[in-house]
This record gives sequence, structure tokens and C-alpha cells, in this order.
Amino acid sequence: MWSFKRLLALPTILGLLSSAYGAFFYPNTQASLLEHILVDTHGAHSSGFADAITPCTNYVSGNQSMGRTTAAQWIRVAFHDFVTADVASGTGGLDASIGFETLREENSGSAFNDSFTFFRPYVNPVISTADILALSVVMSVGNCGGAQIPFRAGRIDATGGGAFGVPAPETDIPTTLGFFSGAGFNQVDSIGLTACGHTLGSVHHGGFPTVVGPEAVSSDNLAGGIHFDTTVANFDPLVVHEYLNGTGQRGGPLVTSFNVSSRSDLRLYESDNNLTMIALGEQGTGFLNTCVGLLQRMIETVPKSIVLSDVVTPMEVKPINASLDFDSKGNLFFSGYIRILTPTPSSPPSAPAFLTIASTTPIPLTPEPAQGQSIFGTTAFYPFATKVIDAGSFAHFSVTGHGSHITFPVQTSAFVVPSLTSVSSTSTTILNFTVATRSRVAPTVKVQVPVGQQGTLGPAIKTFDNVAVNNTGRKAGYELWAGSVDVGALATGALSVAILDGEGKEVDVGFF
Repeated sequence: MWSFKRLLALPTILGLLSSAYGAFFYPNTQASLLEHILVDTHGAHSSGFADAITPCTNYVSGNQSMGRTTAAQWIRVAFHDFVTADVASGTGGLDASIGFETLREENSGSAFNDSFTFFRPYVNPVISTADILALSVVMSVGNCGGAQIPFRAGRIDATGGGAFGVPAPETDIPTTLGFFSGAGFNQVDSIGLTACGHTLGSVHHGGFPTVVGPEAVSSDNLAGGIHFDTTVANFDPLVVHEYLNGTGQRGGPLVTSFNVSSRSDLRLYESDNNLTMIALGEQGTGFLNTCVGLLQRMIETVPKSIVLSDVVTPMEVKPINASLDFDSKGNLFFSGYIRILTPTPSSPPSAPAFLTIASTTPIPLTPEPAQGQSIFGTTAFYPFATKVIDAGSFAHFSVTGHGSHITFPVQTSAFVVPSLTSVSSTSTTILNFTVATRSRVAPTVKVQVPVGQQGTLGPAIKTFDNVAVNNTGRKAGYELWAGSVDVGALATGALSVAILDGEGKEVDVGFF
């Protein structure tokens, strides 16, 4: 059983609720939280993540007249993080080391710190900055007109800067292809990945004055950006066609720059006599699927020690904040939401749904009026709350309706108590928590907190093991144990409280 509470003064990973809830996460905590960001993009209970790239012309980090777009920034940051990988030795790739490398000349521009500043509140003990960076590529492409890239989780953040080796506008072809080759991409792959990455965004005089001249700067283009193609915020094949046909932006400033030595895209595209670009142009909309394959390979290039998860896929029926807690009279209650996703273009469900605890009478569910929307379809949210008479026999619950009957397991031996847990932040973050157990033996509790670290805007995870707890009473057959942690710094995102068994495995984790 897992719990989550909105962290004060920070955007919440689960945008559903503004007060403390203990929630079961399905299929597991990490996948559930990332699926929420991926699917709950707009409308009711959205995570807020996709707001940064809605519309795709948006620049979330500053003045809309800068001429920058956040979706293009996210793809660029991920590319710079990836391309210094050494696949032969199994090092580098998508590991968020780019956060430590922003002062390097090869990482010119504001995209890196812009992106990590936005990502910070979404990073917690089970979601790394590297996973958020990979997810940002998936969402930028999918929400801006491209095809959906499969997303796997499990990346681990680097603790320092990685290797040098990002191609620059002036880099010669042998060196450029050598950088790509080190990251596992051959010449054809390198040309394709560059074309895919450059279907969004621009090059700016502010970051690259040797590529774009000062004449590009204007009152509505303060950073002096010149687009790669004429659909700067649409993920489409136009960058390829405009390059081949000499129309529109003709492939962008890395093809057409006044400075011949800065025409890196032109040198790359011409390195095989344009054969790859011609083949990409002949694919039509199939170009989007080619980009899916290349970009998936890019974000899945990780250190050899990392094993990525199964693909995180939208759940059509998903419990949200399905929670155990005590009411004011000490009774045990189970409450939360059931989210039902109706894939596009089907109509949202009109028939009732039911929730059943063990073999008790089914509880009818009525959806909230507000719905959510995403590229995956429409989401409806069904709140529920019911008293638990016998926690010992409560091992699962079922959701019936809309053509399905799905059973979800629960465990009730121990849980973090949401209503008796709070977080305060002044000069430091202080967590006061209570856990409930059936055992009269004091539980082992671990607390983890994302905090700032020197050299990068990506958080580090600070761990407190064997946190002391005191027995404070008994409710509904459970012993209550209270503890407190002064983090010694301000938390940057959601922190966790874990109850461990005798083997050190997590019995329950609460997020706050």
C-alpha cells in the first residue's frame, strides 16, 4: 500500500488531490506516477507537465517573444545527454549528466537549465531526472503531431559530468560521425536522427552568433531564432522536404548559415550524397515512424548496468489514490478514485460502474462532472469512500463496468497514515509522520527526500535509514507509530516514507 500527499509549495506528481491520501499504485509506484504524467495531460486532475508544451509554440521558461519553444529544447537536451555515450564500454547515455555540463562550450544556450528547472518538482525517490528527460522527448513528439514513442523507465541519475563529445556547428564530418558512432548510431542513423530532431525548433543568435546573425533579432524574436522548417511547432517531415526542394527554411540555419563553417547539417546530409535524406523524403508520413525508432533508441541508450522497465502504457481502468486512513472516530476507511480511460475516438462511458471490496455488496460509482483529455482519449474520475469492517479479510477490490471486471490486490498489514502525516517547509523541510501496523513491534522506517545538489539543477536523493518511531496509541486494531525527520534542506519534490520488513523490503511507501 502506498500513500501520497501534496508537497507544500511544489507542483504535485499526482495532481488529483490537495490533501493527504494513502494510495495503492498500479501496476507499481514508478509506472503509475509516470503513466499519470503521460496520460493525464489536460483537464481534470492533470499533472501539469504537458502545460509546458501546450501549445507546442510555448516557451514555459520565459518571454514568449524570445522565439524559443520548450518542446524543441527538451529534445535538444536529451540529444546532448545521449550523444556522449560510449556504448562499447557501456557508459553514458541518458543519465542526466548533462545537468553538470551546462558550462561547457558544446552545451551553449539556455535549454539545459530551462529544462532541469521545470523537471525538478517531478523528480522523487522513484522517478529520476533521467526518466523525466526521456519522458519529455516522448511527450514533445507525441503532443506536437508525431507518433507515440514507447517509454520505459528505470534510468539512474549520474552523480557528475560525463564525457565530452557533442557535435558543434563547426565540427567536421569525420569527427561528427565518430561522436554518433560512439553512441551506437551509424551514418544513416545519424542523418535520420538529426532530421527528426530538427523538425521542431530553431537556432538562435543568442546562443549561436556564428550560425545566426544579429539581423534575426527583433521585438517579437528577442533571442534571434531562425526555424529549421516553416512548421516550427509541428513534428512532421517538412524539414526534409524543404531541404531537398530548396523551399521554405531550406533545412534551417545549420544548412544555410552565412558562416560556411557552421553548416553542420548540410555537411552531414551531403556526406552520403543526400541518399538518406532522399529516402526519408520518399517515406512521406512514414518518416514519423522512422523517427519513433531512432528517438526510442536514443532515449534507451543508457549505462550497461541499467535494466529498463516494461513499456509504460495507458491503463483503461486505474485506481487513483485508493487509500486506507482513519476517520475522526478511529474507523478504518478506504477511499479514492477510479479513473476510466476511453480511447479516442470512442465516446466516454454512460453506464454505471461498481466497486466491490472482497465479497461485500458492490458500491455504485458516479463520475465527477469534469473530465480529462489527452492524445490517448478521455478520462472520467469516479470517487468512492467506504468503511472497512474487517481489515484482515481485505485483500483485494474489484471494479466492474464498461465491459470489464478487474481485481486489484491490496495489503493491509501496515500503512503510512495520510491524515496523521504532514510536511512543512521554512528554512528546511520537516516531515512528521505516522505509520499503522498490526504488529506491536516497532517498525523499521526509511525516509527519502529529493534535495538540491551542487553543480546541477537535477536533485539528489537524501536517505534517512532506521528513523526512530514512538508508539502513540491504537486505532481499529492497528498500533500507531509516530516519527519526525528534519531534512536539513528544502525538498525539491515529493518525499517518501517506507515501512520495511525484516529483510529490508518495502511493505508500504507513502509519498508526500
